[in-house]
Amino acid sequence: MNIENKNIPQEVASDEKLLAMLSHLSIFLGGILLPIIIWATQKDKSRFVRFHSLQSIFYHIVFAIIIMLYVLVMALIFIFTGVGLGVFGKGHAGRNDAPPAIFFVAIILFYGGLFLFIFSGIGYAIYLAVKSYKGYIVRIPVIGNIIYKKVYGNT
Repeated sequence: MNIENKNIPQEVASDEKLLAMLSHLSIFLGGILLPIIIWATQKDKSRFVRFHSLQSIFYHIVFAIIIMLYVLVMALIFIFTGVGLGVFGKGHAGRNDAPPAIFFVAIILFYGGLFLFIFSGIGYAIYLAVKSYKGYIVRIPVIGNIIYKKVYGNT
C-alpha cells in the first residue's frame, strides 16, 4: 500500500471510507464526540479510520482553541480601545444616546472575522471528508504529520 503518495487513493473498504468521512463531518453531526466513538471502536480494525478519526479529534480541538483565542483577542481589543464601554451618552438633554460609528465598525469586524474562521473551518472539514471518502490520506499541517507517524510509523 503506497501511503506516502497522497495523490493516490488507498485501497480501503467502503465502510472504512464512510467512517473516515463521518469523522470529519462530525463538525455537523455531534462535534468531537462522534470521532472519539469511531476511534474507540475502530482503532484496532483499520489504520485508515484510526488516522482520520484521530486527525478529526485534534482538528476539533485546534478549531475550538482558534475560535476562543479570536474571541478573547477581540474582547481585549474592545476593552483596551474602549469600544462599547462607557462611550454612549448619558441621556441628558441635548445629548445623543446613539453609539459612535466606531462601535458599529468594531462589531462588523468582530462578527465578520468570526464567521470567516467558522466557515473556513467547516469548509476545510468538508474538504477532508470528501478526500477521505475517496480513499485519500490528507494530512492537516503539523497535526496530520504527527498522527500519521503514530498510526503508520515511518513507512
